[in-house]
Amino acid sequence: MTEEQREAADSLYEAMRIFNDAVRNAAYRGLHVELQIVEMRMSEGPTPVPQVSAAARL
Repeated sequence: MTEEQREAADSLYEAMRIFNDAVRNAAYRGLHVELQIVEMRMSEGPTPVPQVSAAARL
């Protein structure tokens, strides 16, 4: 793994840790969090994109 790849992997790991903490916090505070992977059609080809939605549990 190159230095750039290692840095990218470390950044991704940290981003996912922060995202997971945010989802847990939202769920703890009473929100229903849903994550879907949608496919966008781009000139480079299909690209998976995460879509996050949250709704209050009433």
